[in-house]
Amino acid sequence: MPDFVATHRITHEACTKILAAGIAKATEIDVKISLAVVDAGGQLLAFLRMDGARMFSGRATIKKAITSASQGLATGYHSKDDEVSMQIRMDGDFTNVPGGFPIIVDGLVIGGVGAGGAKREEDVIVAQAALNALGLPNTSSTAAK
Repeated sequence: MPDFVATHRITHEACTKILAAGIAKATEIDVKISLAVVDAGGQLLAFLRMDGARMFSGRATIKKAITSASQGLATGYHSKDDEVSMQIRMDGDFTNVPGGFPIIVDGLVIGGVGAGGAKREEDVIVAQAALNALGLPNTSSTAAK
């Protein structure tokens, strides 16, 4: 096995596209939301809370992005029985609330995007639109390699 491997990372330009697409979709469906983008390690790269969005939506939105990046799955997939265990393992950064999607390039998770502050189904619509701004194949509902 080699000591080094080529990888992908999210650029600030990609973050800007994600935020702009999310804002556009939220405006289109008339909701005020927060948006977050994290890298593969769960580090926050971009965050925006729209004017009028609920203040508490920020931290939950970041957790959606972290959860989807760390698990390689859209949020909302886990059984209720495992939520406490996941909270402990992820040091409180796990959420099972829908609205987070992994960013997957060439079969590898390179980050996550989250939207929050509206109804769950609206959060999902906004997060999916934000992710779609990158023009990636739709891999949001499948596990990464």
